[in-house]
Amino acid sequence: MPKTPLILTALASSFLAMPAYASTTSMANDSILILIALIAFSFINTIVQACCYFSGQYVQASFSQKHVTVSLLMPIAALIGFISQYESFAQFVLYFGAVVLSIGMALIPMPLTNKKSPSRLSALILLTGAIIILPLSVIIAPISLFSIALCHIGLKQTQVPPFAKFATVLTLLTSYGLLFYWLYQLINQVAG
Repeated sequence: MPKTPLILTALASSFLAMPAYASTTSMANDSILILIALIAFSFINTIVQACCYFSGQYVQASFSQKHVTVSLLMPIAALIGFISQYESFAQFVLYFGAVVLSIGMALIPMPLTNKKSPSRLSALILLTGAIIILPLSVIIAPISLFSIALCHIGLKQTQVPPFAKFATVLTLLTSYGLLFYWLYQLINQVAG
């Protein structure tokens, strides 16, 4: 088979190639990263909400109000980021919809207040949530804050089995270790 037609075809294809009109602006990339972070935060916050509900932490209205207040910080920060970086109205509407959904998910503890009282399994439920979140902290270290919070809440329970207390302390130390290692690496990158 002659190679001449293949070479001519390749040359013709290279002259006919059109440029790719892809968006390479850093603003669009930043907005997408903010959206991904917002979705990840909402997902992990849902795990924390489920653990707090099933362990009976929402019996106190002050606890659910604090949880809602902390949960609203990320959607509000994302909204500010989207307002400062949107490029078109359609993009803004898409991102605004994601913010509204995450705000709605952050408000879930309010109607759950006083619905379920703590049980003897509360510490184990909180430990399970912390252990589920811990592997995600290896990928994104700030997620370990969720695991740390669940461990601290679990250690404050009145009925904590010895095994659960040991496992909670171990998970807590691991979470703190991941967070401090990430902070150390971040400081080295910023300083260096």
